[in-house]
Amino acid sequence: MTRKTPLRSLLAATLATGLAVTAAPAFATGATGLYLGGGLGQMHGDNDFDDEAGMYKLTAGYNVGWLPFLDLGAELGYVNGDSLNGDVDGRSGTLEVEAFEAMGVAGLSFGPLGVYAKAGMADWDAERRGRGLTHDYSGTDPVYGLGARFELLDLTGRVEVERLDTDEIGDIDMVTAGVVYTF
Repeated sequence: MTRKTPLRSLLAATLATGLAVTAAPAFATGATGLYLGGGLGQMHGDNDFDDEAGMYKLTAGYNVGWLPFLDLGAELGYVNGDSLNGDVDGRSGTLEVEAFEAMGVAGLSFGPLGVYAKAGMADWDAERRGRGLTHDYSGTDPVYGLGARFELLDLTGRVEVERLDTDEIGDIDMVTAGVVYTF
């Protein structure tokens, strides 16, 4: 037996370790690129409209996995909710809210799993309807949230909680489950 066998084994082990070390950070980041998606969820109102209603959300964004375990990106969203029921000065009414959101997103990736936070601004419109209650509201206010994701190939399942922080109609809390596709 020659002494080349231990050297070859050592060389193969070194090469395998080098590949594993360089591949792990690449696997740890989320999918980089443009993404589109949507989701369904619940919207919860505040103040006079302390009620829950269904909602849907459409999203588009760009994610950059520059560093191992760190994802950064930007996201645009459109949110449309069903009617929140409430009582204003003893009269029954409804409130419908829709919003366009622009947010920065930062997250941590652990392979196909990840968590993220996002913050930005939302341009929203709300219609209050009811006998003697009809009024339209609008504004631009902060929106922020937290989420978790699971990535499988180019599809990513997401669950997130967001808050639209308004003074005029109260806070609107949203819980959404959705899917995004990364190009």
